[in-house]
Amino acid sequence: MNHLLKSLTKYEKWVFLLIVLVNLLPVFSYRFFPTLDGPAHLYNANLINQLLFAPHSNLDSFLQFNSEAVPNWTGHALLCFFKWFLPGYLAEKMVLILYFVGLPYSFRYLAKSINPEYIGLSYLIFPFTYNYLLALGFYNFSFGLIGLLLILTYWIKNHQTIASSVKKILILSLFLTVTYFSHIVMFSIGLLAVSCYTFITFLKQLFETKNIREALISHFKKALVLLISSFIPLVLMILYFTNRPDSGNAVFLPKDELIKWINYLNPVICYNEEVESAFTRKVIYILYALIIGGIIVRIRNRKSVNEINGKSGMLRLNDIWLLITGIMLLLLFIMPDENGMASIISMRFGLLFFLFLIIWISSMKQIKWFVLVCSALLLIVHFKRVHYLDSIIEIHNKIAINCNKAERFIKPNSVIAPVNLTNNWFVAHFPNYLGIDKPMVILENYEAAMNYFPLLWKTKSLPNLEIGGESIAEYSLFSSNPTNLKNGKKEVDYIFVLGKWDSLNADHNNTLRMISTSFVQAYKNENCTLYRHKKLQD
Repeated sequence: MNHLLKSLTKYEKWVFLLIVLVNLLPVFSYRFFPTLDGPAHLYNANLINQLLFAPHSNLDSFLQFNSEAVPNWTGHALLCFFKWFLPGYLAEKMVLILYFVGLPYSFRYLAKSINPEYIGLSYLIFPFTYNYLLALGFYNFSFGLIGLLLILTYWIKNHQTIASSVKKILILSLFLTVTYFSHIVMFSIGLLAVSCYTFITFLKQLFETKNIREALISHFKKALVLLISSFIPLVLMILYFTNRPDSGNAVFLPKDELIKWINYLNPVICYNEEVESAFTRKVIYILYALIIGGIIVRIRNRKSVNEINGKSGMLRLNDIWLLITGIMLLLLFIMPDENGMASIISMRFGLLFFLFLIIWISSMKQIKWFVLVCSALLLIVHFKRVHYLDSIIEIHNKIAINCNKAERFIKPNSVIAPVNLTNNWFVAHFPNYLGIDKPMVILENYEAAMNYFPLLWKTKSLPNLEIGGESIAEYSLFSSNPTNLKNGKKEVDYIFVLGKWDSLNADHNNTLRMISTSFVQAYKNENCTLYRHKKLQD
């Protein structure tokens, strides 16, 4: 066993890289890696580039940049960058590669900085790379996770000397600012975690030196550095919440539902709870085993000196991660799932609870062969679940490809009104695949209707959009499409239908009858149909 452990230690970094690459197979296997909001992010990144670098388009009569520095820019900025020289589907792949490589390695660097002897525990991150929030296409939140881990790692490695280094302060400021522009919650949690860690190191120095003045001065400098480094994003955060007063319409999830999430690791379940919980439950058991194993090792070593107060005991400096885990658990139960400004809040804190839990586990001393066994079992379970996820991704990829194919039959700078006839919530934004490479106005653009994304509708100047001489607002199937009845009339150029018409549905029949008077079929495949206005030539 010792010989095996030594051999694995020698080549372990290459094993980790191999696991990272294998974990990317679903991204490499298909043209698209569909998520709920992913198509909208990719489409809006194309719109941003068009507005910035193609002034000849008519997009600026429909859309404008959000004048506020909103914290949802990182994912869009990366997509915009890759869109400069790559087609849309490859730009998205590059962003996904950055995430699937960045999250494991940022966690590994943190684990190595707090417990380098047990780097094998860094494999705990892999089941969390595929999670519910990624399936929703929350790219900014996902990159915020990476930013959070980098902030923690950088502070742990440099907090002793950061007050005397302008370069280190600037680097910390960069990490904090980029994390803010990824996701405001990740920035806030990063500040909270660093503050907790700094407070514990203050207690540690105080108990070791018995010099309260020295401890206060050194940690006051650290606190001042943290304040200076986070000043710009802190101001932006205050302005962000000032402009968005709480509506008071808070929605809380039942406590028993949240408890079930913890028992079944729901924050990482992407598509099907019934199928995936069989895998996630096994992951929970492995985490329990590692916690028990770490506690047993600690009990055996209980005569070792306590790192915080210098006395014999069970507490360790790295137990700060358990404290933060407890704070995330508390927030999970006391925070609403919706509050008028944001939604799916509980799932975010659920994922953060497990993230800090595995950080704490990775900080524990363990029996090395036990770590090896647990890591191997964890990876087996993880890749069995990835195999299932791959089958779902394949299905969604086919729908995405079929949506994207219709782009060839749409003229640049056209206005498209989408209709979603499916009962599949996951494909709600798939019509946005039409516009990932070509300039066009797709009226189903949820980002432009929100006030926390880079682009907004020019509500006051939007035309009174019509279909067949009647306002688009008259038809319930187009109810989500923007229009301004006070302005001049403009006919929609194309209608894109995702799904199939139901001859027994009155709304379907009325809408199809209206379409047939002014539009002709331009393209059709098994998932969608594109209608072109008769005024447009082939």
